[in-house]
Amino acid sequence: MSSNVHVIFGTGPVGMAVMDALVEQGVPVRMVNRSGQTAEPLPAGVELICGDAADREFAVKAAVGAAVVYNALNPAYSKWVELFPGLQAGTIAAAEANGAKLVVMDNLYMYGDPGGQPIIEGTPYNAHTKKG
Repeated sequence: MSSNVHVIFGTGPVGMAVMDALVEQGVPVRMVNRSGQTAEPLPAGVELICGDAADREFAVKAAVGAAVVYNALNPAYSKWVELFPGLQAGTIAAAEANGAKLVVMDNLYMYGDPGGQPIIEGTPYNAHTKKG
Protein backbone atom coordinates (compact mmCIF):
# COMPACT_ATOMS: atom_id res chain seq x y z
CA MET A 1 0.00 0.00 0.00
CA SER A 2 1.44 3.34 -0.99
CA SER A 3 0.51 6.90 -0.10
CA ASN A 4 2.13 10.21 -0.80
CA VAL A 5 4.32 10.48 2.31
CA HIS A 6 8.01 11.14 1.66
CA VAL A 7 10.30 9.39 4.14
CA ILE A 8 13.72 10.93 4.75
CA PHE A 9 16.36 8.80 6.46
CA GLY A 10 18.80 11.29 8.00
CA THR A 11 18.27 14.63 9.68
CA GLY A 12 21.59 16.31 8.96
CA PRO A 13 21.95 19.29 6.63
CA VAL A 14 20.90 17.40 3.48
CA GLY A 15 17.92 15.66 5.07
CA MET A 16 16.70 18.91 6.63
CA ALA A 17 17.08 20.80 3.34
CA VAL A 18 15.07 18.12 1.52
CA MET A 19 12.43 18.29 4.26
CA ASP A 20 12.20 22.09 3.95
CA ALA A 21 11.70 21.87 0.19
CA LEU A 22 9.03 19.17 0.51
CA VAL A 23 7.16 20.98 3.29
CA GLU A 24 7.16 24.15 1.18
CA GLN A 25 5.42 22.13 -1.55
CA GLY A 26 2.84 20.78 0.90
CA VAL A 27 4.18 17.21 0.77
CA PRO A 28 3.70 15.06 3.90
CA VAL A 29 7.10 14.20 5.41
CA ARG A 30 8.37 11.58 7.85
CA MET A 31 11.93 11.97 9.16
CA VAL A 32 13.98 9.06 10.52
CA ASN A 33 17.11 9.19 12.66
CA ARG A 34 18.79 7.28 15.47
CA SER A 35 18.32 9.83 18.25
CA GLY A 36 14.69 10.85 17.81
CA GLN A 37 15.84 14.48 18.07
CA THR A 38 16.81 17.18 15.59
CA ALA A 39 19.10 20.21 15.84
CA GLU A 40 16.21 22.48 14.89
CA PRO A 41 12.48 22.20 15.55
CA LEU A 42 10.50 20.39 12.89
CA PRO A 43 7.57 22.11 11.17
CA ALA A 44 4.07 21.19 12.31
CA GLY A 45 2.91 17.95 10.75
CA VAL A 46 6.38 16.50 10.13
CA GLU A 47 6.71 13.14 11.85
CA LEU A 48 10.00 12.01 13.45
CA ILE A 49 10.76 8.35 14.06
CA CYS A 50 13.73 7.06 16.07
CA GLY A 51 15.59 3.96 14.92
CA ASP A 52 18.54 2.53 13.03
CA ALA A 53 18.23 2.50 9.22
CA ALA A 54 20.76 -0.35 9.10
CA ASP A 55 18.11 -2.53 10.75
CA ARG A 56 16.20 -3.63 7.65
CA GLU A 57 13.07 -4.61 9.55
CA PHE A 58 12.94 -1.21 11.23
CA ALA A 59 13.67 0.65 7.97
CA VAL A 60 10.88 -1.18 6.13
CA LYS A 61 8.39 -0.35 8.91
CA ALA A 62 9.55 3.28 9.06
CA ALA A 63 8.78 3.65 5.35
CA VAL A 64 5.28 2.13 5.38
CA GLY A 65 3.07 4.19 3.08
CA ALA A 66 6.00 5.94 1.41
CA ALA A 67 5.80 7.21 -2.14
CA VAL A 68 9.47 8.22 -1.99
CA VAL A 69 12.31 7.18 0.34
CA TYR A 70 15.33 9.50 0.63
CA ASN A 71 18.69 8.23 1.84
CA ALA A 72 20.34 11.33 3.31
CA LEU A 73 22.49 9.34 5.72
CA ASN A 74 26.11 10.39 6.02
CA PRO A 75 28.20 8.88 8.81
CA ALA A 76 31.61 10.25 9.74
CA TYR A 77 34.31 9.46 7.15
CA SER A 78 36.03 7.15 9.62
CA LYS A 79 32.85 5.03 9.79
CA TRP A 80 32.04 4.76 6.06
CA VAL A 81 33.41 1.25 5.54
CA GLU A 82 31.72 0.02 8.70
CA LEU A 83 28.33 1.73 8.40
CA PHE A 84 27.48 2.52 4.77
CA PRO A 85 26.74 -1.05 3.60
CA GLY A 86 24.07 -1.57 6.26
CA LEU A 87 22.58 1.90 5.82
CA GLN A 88 22.36 1.48 2.06
CA ALA A 89 20.84 -1.99 2.40
CA GLY A 90 18.27 -0.74 4.91
CA THR A 91 17.07 2.17 2.81
CA ILE A 92 17.00 0.08 -0.37
CA ALA A 93 14.92 -2.56 1.44
CA ALA A 94 12.60 0.15 2.80
CA ALA A 95 11.90 1.55 -0.65
CA GLU A 96 11.61 -1.84 -2.33
CA ALA A 97 9.28 -3.37 0.28
CA ASN A 98 6.97 -0.36 0.14
CA GLY A 99 6.95 0.15 -3.62
CA ALA A 100 8.51 3.59 -3.19
CA LYS A 101 10.97 5.47 -5.36
CA LEU A 102 14.47 5.75 -3.86
CA VAL A 103 16.49 8.97 -3.90
CA VAL A 104 20.08 8.71 -2.63
CA MET A 105 22.31 11.56 -1.55
CA ASP A 106 25.82 10.92 -2.79
CA ASN A 107 29.14 12.69 -3.20
CA LEU A 108 31.67 13.29 -5.96
CA TYR A 109 34.73 11.59 -4.46
CA MET A 110 34.52 8.70 -6.93
CA TYR A 111 35.37 11.06 -9.81
CA GLY A 112 38.64 12.32 -8.36
CA ASP A 113 40.09 15.46 -9.90
CA PRO A 114 38.19 16.15 -13.14
CA GLY A 115 41.04 18.34 -14.40
CA GLY A 116 38.87 21.41 -14.75
CA GLN A 117 36.26 19.59 -16.84
CA PRO A 118 32.59 19.48 -15.85
CA ILE A 119 31.39 16.29 -14.20
CA ILE A 120 28.65 14.79 -16.36
CA GLU A 121 26.78 11.49 -16.49
CA GLY A 122 29.50 9.83 -18.55
CA THR A 123 32.42 11.04 -16.44
CA PRO A 124 34.49 7.95 -15.56
CA TYR A 125 35.24 7.03 -11.97
CA ASN A 126 38.80 8.04 -11.14
CA ALA A 127 39.01 8.13 -7.37
CA HIS A 128 42.34 9.17 -5.93
CA THR A 129 41.50 8.74 -2.23
CA LYS A 130 39.96 5.91 -0.23
CA LYS A 131 36.77 7.99 0.10
CA GLY A 132 36.09 7.49 -3.61
